[in-house]
Amino acid sequence: MAFNAQQTSRVRAIVLMVALVVVAAVALFVVTGGFAPAGTAGSRGSAATGEATGAEAAGDDASAADAMETVDAQYGTAAQSLLAQLEQDPSNPTALLNVANGYFDWGVAALNHATDDDDRAHATELLEQAIGYYDEYLADNAGAKSALVDRAICVFYTGDHASAIAALEDLTQNVDPGFAPAWANLGMFYENDGRTDDARQAYETAIEAAGDADAYGVRDYAQDRLDALNGTS
Repeated sequence: MAFNAQQTSRVRAIVLMVALVVVAAVALFVVTGGFAPAGTAGSRGSAATGEATGAEAAGDDASAADAMETVDAQYGTAAQSLLAQLEQDPSNPTALLNVANGYFDWGVAALNHATDDDDRAHATELLEQAIGYYDEYLADNAGAKSALVDRAICVFYTGDHASAIAALEDLTQNVDPGFAPAWANLGMFYENDGRTDDARQAYETAIEAAGDADAYGVRDYAQDRLDALNGTS
């Protein structure tokens, strides 16, 4: 099927979100692994530092809670609007796809703001709802490549990496071997799972498939990740 402007814009946004998640994961590793507590336990100075740290932590918790409430308010309102449109026209595949995309966006935003197990469970639930709507859409639109990629990303972020990888491997091997966004996201999946050689090959294929036109805006992302893996960035 041909992709309209809205689908093209969405695929570009997906690749951008994936890039941000990869960068955030690297930053988190550096922060959590690179610093040790200062001061000596039992000293007056360390006690004062502990009190300040506790206050800062409480402030951070409140900020995180506020951020999640904002995410839920914004994306939840949008999702309800999309659901209302679907209820008015339940046979409209575009309305159904919009609902799936709305829950996708909500789930990713919630995941990016998650700070504890409850937050992550909330994000997972939203992503699972998106998967359900994608399944409903794909039942009548089996070759919708952008929806297949979106669904695979949702599956990946719920923690089922093997199924997400299998889905994009099937897409790139059996549906459209030249669909650049699928290769770029497959490279990200491989990279996160430590399959460096497979990730390199996927990114290289994404760059080749994108060509000079780069209709989906994945070339720069794939090249950046490839350079990082090769130590040339």
